[in-house]
Amino acid sequence: MKNRFKRAVTMSCAALCVAVVARAQMSVSQAAAPFQTETLLETQSSWDGTPYKAYPAGTPQLSVLKIVIPPGEALKWHLHDVPNAAYVAAGALTVERHRDGLHRSLKAGEVLPEMVKSLHRGIAGPQGATLIVFYAGKKGVPLSRP
Repeated sequence: MKNRFKRAVTMSCAALCVAVVARAQMSVSQAAAPFQTETLLETQSSWDGTPYKAYPAGTPQLSVLKIVIPPGEALKWHLHDVPNAAYVAAGALTVERHRDGLHRSLKAGEVLPEMVKSLHRGIAGPQGATLIVFYAGKKGVPLSRP
């Protein structure tokens, strides 16, 4: 009789422990919000519709720059030899193509697939612009040039 009682108490404790652990896990999983993924950009061409060509041969080099442009300021005309994309973290930006003045305006939260081997510039809006620019480059190749 004593062994049956011990066994019953042991089984009850085990069942209670399983129930407490299961409830705790359920509470944790309910409290933790699932992560979210949002594709901000997926393209094979720059913002003006020019298709990207093959990457240059050699050792890949990824670079990420934070660029802060004061209100109303324009970057100098420049070009990139490698694909890159700019995320507007704050403010606003207008990009302009040199050869014909084609332009596009962006605000915070938008992404721009940059032009490759084509002169262009960025002009900050009245509050300035903060950009995070991701370059998919090659070791030894400058990110931009005049």
